Amino acid sequence: MANINFYNVTISKADNSNQVVVRGDVENRSGNNYNAVAIRIILFMKNIPIASTVTVVNGLYSGRTKGFEKFVEDLDYTQVFKDITRYEIYAESAY
Repeated sequence: MANINFYNVTISKADNSNQVVVRGDVENRSGNNYNAVAIRIILFMKNIPIASTVTVVNGLYSGRTKGFEKFVEDLDYTQVFKDITRYEIYAESAY
């Protein structure tokens, strides 16, 4: 999706559990107003995807930046965090 940008993305441990949480900011520079943007997050160990999940950011209007937070329920932070080598994040759809 053109001109949907991501900043300040972090992967960390959730405050109240051992879940992995992905946080960041998404910015809309597309010139279009979106009621909802679906964001795909994929976490990797080397080149092997270990988690793929989607979160939705509502009300991402043109020129705005909003924060997002997604708990990755399938992963235990204590078992995988040191092995996560990269991530991919992109806007999967918007309307």
